[in-house]
Amino acid sequence: MSNHLSLTVTTPKDSAWGETELRVLVDGEDVAGACFDAGPNHDPDHVLGPGCRLLPGSEPRRVRIAEAECVAECCGALSVLIRREGEQIVWYDWENTSDRGEVPAEFRFDAAQYEAELTRAERDRSWEWPARVVARLVRAELQDDPNLLGRWDSSMCFVFAKEHHIDVTFFTPPPARGDHYHLSRIVAVTDEPAEAQAERFLTALRAVDPREDAMILGGSAGAGALRGVKYRDR
Repeated sequence: MSNHLSLTVTTPKDSAWGETELRVLVDGEDVAGACFDAGPNHDPDHVLGPGCRLLPGSEPRRVRIAEAECVAECCGALSVLIRREGEQIVWYDWENTSDRGEVPAEFRFDAAQYEAELTRAERDRSWEWPARVVARLVRAELQDDPNLLGRWDSSMCFVFAKEHHIDVTFFTPPPARGDHYHLSRIVAVTDEPAEAQAERFLTALRAVDPREDAMILGGSAGAGALRGVKYRDR
């Protein structure tokens, strides 16, 4: 008898950790919720999409389902090995490196149901709020066209959403060049269509140096020696 996989998304307002979480339910039970309390499940965009971490590869792969609020190396994580056996996907050899140390049982899923659920969950964006949509669109464009920040001697770090704004973080110069600053631009999000707001930000980015009014989040040890900075402290 096969187990049944279903995936749901918990938004920050409903998450005990204030995070967007991909909840993994097996036969209706929240796997991480039953045995891991050190931190949230991973963000759906970290798990699904291109290179989906829950799809088995040619060899078994270990996948983290949830991770400690600090870091896994400090307070632990919940992970599982995933492999394909013919028409089944098998989750086995669980590891819970938090203090509780409990592990779920082995699960076997019908591959067709399993893969269909991953596809459905990836396509379902009904849970997203406006700032989350804007952040996703901006992030995708910056990934596809590194020159959007590259023209300003910078490279993207991450783009994430809060309730009513997005935070675009970037490095300047790119870390591969040596000493650098880690900078942030906060962009307010309104009730306008998300596509229009994302395009307006990207259009401005092509014309105006984002470093001129950025906040300093940090930097390398020698960043203070960089000249000509116009950034402001957070």
